[in-house]
Amino acid sequence: MRSSLLALVSTFSFACSNDMTDMQSSSEVTKMFVGDAVDSVPPLPEQEITEETETQSVLEEVDLCDGNVVSPRGVELLIDLARPEADEDIYMTYSRIEGIADIFETCTDPWGMFPTTYRHITARGIQGIEEGSFEEPAWAEDIIVDFAGRYMANLEAVLTRGEPSWAWQRYYELADRDDVSRTRSVLMAMNAHLLLDLPHSLAAIGTTEENKQDFFYFGDIMIEVADDLVVDLRDIYGTDAEAILNGFFFGEWVDGAFGQETMITLSYQTIRSKSWNNRWYIQNGMSWIADAEIYTSFWALDAVLRGLDGTGIID
Repeated sequence: MRSSLLALVSTFSFACSNDMTDMQSSSEVTKMFVGDAVDSVPPLPEQEITEETETQSVLEEVDLCDGNVVSPRGVELLIDLARPEADEDIYMTYSRIEGIADIFETCTDPWGMFPTTYRHITARGIQGIEEGSFEEPAWAEDIIVDFAGRYMANLEAVLTRGEPSWAWQRYYELADRDDVSRTRSVLMAMNAHLLLDLPHSLAAIGTTEENKQDFFYFGDIMIEVADDLVVDLRDIYGTDAEAILNGFFFGEWVDGAFGQETMITLSYQTIRSKSWNNRWYIQNGMSWIADAEIYTSFWALDAVLRGLDGTGIID
């Protein structure tokens, strides 16, 4: 079903393109940049609003989904959302991630597990900027936009039969397999983003040692939304990732359940430190060292999660 859908939509996307080649709820950020616009629009009569909302809800589900897979119409919308503007800012980026997550969630399409978690992380980062928690807020804005842009570029690539990175290709392959748990799939998406995308994003925006405190602060506030990720993954996609995400983010492993190798390899603190170091290699003409470290770490994590999945330890 997925392959035929993509084949159908690739014709559309290439014809229309001009240039193709891991605690606040996310709704609070939406209010920050949507609320004023909504207040300025005169409301329609109550009856009309009710009728339109009911009709729109039904049409959206019919138009966007083909069973539990996003339909060709939904893919068109996703491709558009995955193409940031040249003047993209943090609020536009958040809006895109929210829109992408909503479309996938409407169909409970497993490709949407990552944006479902990512919108909470982005929202928390924006909140930190608005509260003045970063020493260099311009750096924080740049990392949010560039980092998310790398996810969206890979999403666009897979939707248009392009070439996503090898790490993201692994996620989409796993997410489509019935013999792979959804927890395993979404953790591999997080690893693709943190291990591969993050060091390249840090390098691209000109990160220096002066940004180190902001970098680790950003990592710390990501941990604050772990509970939100668990709730959404359970309620929307029916997977219970609480135990392993608590281990991943907090180092709070259930004794004996996951094994020593998992506790060492699947560590958020270790992964983000590797990304910081690999950023330095990329910036200083030693990308081959970073590439080797990223590749080795990614597949080591893949092997650990494959073992946990095969024994039924993760859902």
